[in-house]
Amino acid sequence: MKTILYATDCSPNSGLALKYAYRLSSNMKAKLHVLHVYELEAFVTATVRRHSQLELNFAEEQRLLLEEYCEKQLEHEHTKSDVELIVDESSSITKSILNASNRIDADLVVVGIKNYQSLRSYFSENIANKLLYMIEVPLLLLPPEVYFHGLSTLVYATDFEKADILAIKELVAFAKPYGALIKVVHVPRKKETHVERKMNTFEREVRESFFYPELVFCNKVSEDVETGIKQCIKEELPEMLVMLERGHGFWLDRLFQKDMVEVMEGEVSIPLLVYNKKNKHLSITEEVYSAS
Repeated sequence: MKTILYATDCSPNSGLALKYAYRLSSNMKAKLHVLHVYELEAFVTATVRRHSQLELNFAEEQRLLLEEYCEKQLEHEHTKSDVELIVDESSSITKSILNASNRIDADLVVVGIKNYQSLRSYFSENIANKLLYMIEVPLLLLPPEVYFHGLSTLVYATDFEKADILAIKELVAFAKPYGALIKVVHVPRKKETHVERKMNTFEREVRESFFYPELVFCNKVSEDVETGIKQCIKEELPEMLVMLERGHGFWLDRLFQKDMVEVMEGEVSIPLLVYNKKNKHLSITEEVYSAS
């Protein structure tokens, strides 16, 4: 991993997320790019200046705002040389994030969620939800009050797809520097059969694809997928939940609907790392293991 993009609104409430992104990038030895998106139209401006000059002046002001914000939030943790600042005038934060990610060839995009204090809250505008379906690189969603203290346990929720194997392989890049445990969990759906056989087959395929010693596999029987994931988090206390965005029909789609977020908010307060099947590294023919 070489490049991480973190998008911020420069609000005091997003300071912890910035620290998380910075510490993660430092530990991964990756370059951190901090993006701030602003709207010129959102401010009352003087009409005596030419619009082009007004845009230039305001862009410079926003860059200074971002620079001061990073210095204040990160305090003595960073130097100007280890963080790249990006300011972009746009009415669409989502498009700006996608464009910046493509431009710098980001390996990971980080955004905060559920920041209700922000005038341009990522959650209220469903930016995280939009990014889930559009972004081609891993997306790390940070809840409020998040702190980075390294990684010891990561929980990966699998549905036995081939793309899961490649996502887990990429996940090793996160886990390996810490020797962190990756616990691969499957929560069977109602009436799902041959679960143990499917898990054994999947585990064999994973271990034949790459070597990482800190891997364990298990099925978690529960009344539904959401409950099973929450129970696993309570028992394992992982620093990160990792999932594959599988398209419509998977429970992650419902995670960002208002009712599900309210349910999950008090119980899943850890970062969520999402791999999208549109990712070029995961773009393979879908295959779900079936019992013979």
